[in-house]
Order: sequence, then structure tokens, then C-alpha cells
Amino acid sequence: MGRQETKNEYLAKYRYPRNQFRRGFLRGGIAVAVKLILDYKVYGVENLPEKGPLLIVGNHFHFLDTIGPIHTTKYPLEFIGDAEMPNAPMSMKLFPRLWQTLRILQGTANLEAMRAAETILEQDGILVIFPEGHVHKPPLAAPLPGAAFMALRLGVPILPIATYSEDDWDIVGTITKKRRRARVVTRIGEVFGPLAVGEAGKLPGREEVKAAGKIIMEKIANQLPVSARGSYSLELS
Repeated sequence: MGRQETKNEYLAKYRYPRNQFRRGFLRGGIAVAVKLILDYKVYGVENLPEKGPLLIVGNHFHFLDTIGPIHTTKYPLEFIGDAEMPNAPMSMKLFPRLWQTLRILQGTANLEAMRAAETILEQDGILVIFPEGHVHKPPLAAPLPGAAFMALRLGVPILPIATYSEDDWDIVGTITKKRRRARVVTRIGEVFGPLAVGEAGKLPGREEVKAAGKIIMEKIANQLPVSARGSYSLELS
């Protein structure tokens, strides 16, 4: 099979935007839930570009981090993430199936997901990835290579969006014990990139990917409280 035939097959399979009715329904449900149970603050909306292609990167302190890009932007979003999510509650395991997330299996080459992501971005699409690759408590952890490799390989602008809870995502406890909605913040940074680390036209090597990953994590850290930045220094602006 020739390269053009393969490309046409991916265009047919991943025509952007996808599943707009279903995703619009999910987005509406999320908006209602946010209004009812969260005290939600958003900063940096002025940094949102009008259109793609765009790679959105963010921290992954909780399974609900996904509401940041969904609730604060109007883009037709594509997510790429862990196919297994072993520690996720059942409701969050269901979400990627309903949204039809591009699913990555950790420890494999993930050629299908990479080609799908490339196809979406070539259509000026907008793709969301969490570089850390798994949910964990703050502070920021070291990234897996996927987001940096993708940024270097595809050469698109990157937008950092950080979402965190001032109540440690204890939604029920905050409502029942503190008698208020849980406080959640999303901060949208400035677009940066495309990243050009190393020699153009070649697949990025390990050191190039590592350097790009550090840049991406520093940009995310710039949107987080000091206590959540971990080893990533704040970029002075």
C-alpha cells in the first residue's frame, strides 16, 4: 500500500471534527455539572488562538483535569491518552469511550495513535495531551516522551492549560463539610512553538525529546501554584 493510500484511509477515518453531536452533548452536561458543584475560575482566555492546528498540553493531577480544555474552550477537541486507566473510577473509564479518545497503550509504539494525531493536526485540528501520561498527586512529574516527540515530529504551535483544585478535588467533602462548592482553577498560558530542537527533517532523538519535554513542562508549571511545580522552574514573564 502506498503512502498516499494510507494517508487517504486515515483522512477518511479521522475526518476532523469528529462526533460533534455526541461531544456537544457531553460538553453541555459538563457545563451543567461545573455550574452546580464547582466554584470555577478561568484565567488567560485572551491567549486562546482563533483556530488550529494546535497541541494543548496540561498537568494531570486528577481524572477531572480533562474538564479544563473542554469547559474553557469552544474548540472541537481531540484527546489522546492512556487506553487502560487502571486506577480511574468507572465514570472516568467510560468518558474516553464516549468521547472516542485516541487511545495510547503505554509501553508500545502507538503508531495508530500517532498517525491519527498527525492526520487531525494536518486538518488544522486541536489535540489535547497530558505529557505526564498518568494521574498523580501534585507536584508535576517528569513527562513521558510522547507529547514532546509529537510536538517535534508534527511542528505545531503548543498551548499550555493548567487545571487544579484549591480543595484537592474533594468535591463531596467540600460541599458537605465546608458548605460550599469546590474551588477549581484553569489557567491558560501563551501559545509557544513550534518547537525546533535538533536538526530539521529528521526524527527527533532521545536528547531532543528530553529537551522538548522540559520546555513543555516548564510552560505548564508557569500556570501552576509554586507548590505544584515540582522541579520545573517558573519562567519569569
